[in-house]
Amino acid sequence: MSRFETALEIAREVSSFLRSSAGKGFSIEEKALNDYVTDSDRRAETMIRERILKEFPDDEILGEEYGVSGASKRLWIIDPIDGTVNYMNHFPFYTVSIAYEENGETVFGIVSVPEQGEIFYAKKGEGAYLNSEKIAVSTLESHKALAILVPPHRHHEELDGYLTSMRRLYEIYSDVRSIGSAALSLCYLASGRVSCYYERLLHIYDVAAGLLIAKEAGAEIAFDCHDSFIDVIATSQGLLEKTRDAIDG
Repeated sequence: MSRFETALEIAREVSSFLRSSAGKGFSIEEKALNDYVTDSDRRAETMIRERILKEFPDDEILGEEYGVSGASKRLWIIDPIDGTVNYMNHFPFYTVSIAYEENGETVFGIVSVPEQGEIFYAKKGEGAYLNSEKIAVSTLESHKALAILVPPHRHHEELDGYLTSMRRLYEIYSDVRSIGSAALSLCYLASGRVSCYYERLLHIYDVAAGLLIAKEAGAEIAFDCHDSFIDVIATSQGLLEKTRDAIDG
């Protein structure tokens, strides 16, 4: 079985586990300000790691909960639950995110949405898909379109500047949403459900799979890496420049 087929199977298995665990008792630990982990996060990541290492023991893995293991030019980047606060609160917009890189280039990305039964995926150069149907970014004009704008909920010191940018973005887009999962936000952009996604201070495991899916669906993407964080602006075609100008002021 190929790595991609294995990853799809893993995503389905972990999604089934999370659906069965959601709404039941689980422990919650605060790692940092407004940054939580549940025992379901840890169990899900362990499931993913064990399956990868069983099939591909020489591969390297980077995960949110257990960091880096191995040393290889073949790297898996995983977020067992992207949207842990959603999961904790029984808000059904959380995902399982799995990306695979070779020599620093993303080969495929998979984002599973357990509660909706949706799996978004892409292979480099082969387009983006939702449950086997090809997807593409929206063609709506911005004043008719939705934007996903996510406040810096873990970095409250950044909030004032963010709100200033958000106000300017309201002059471009019809309305805004925030769904609490970076991976899912990028997939909603890829599938034409929104036309813009902007979030700051992310980690690579939040967005590795979603960025490829959005790119393969035709999104325009700009990101800035600083320290250990990534800022992402992603839009449907023709909207990136004015969106970035509005953010920068």
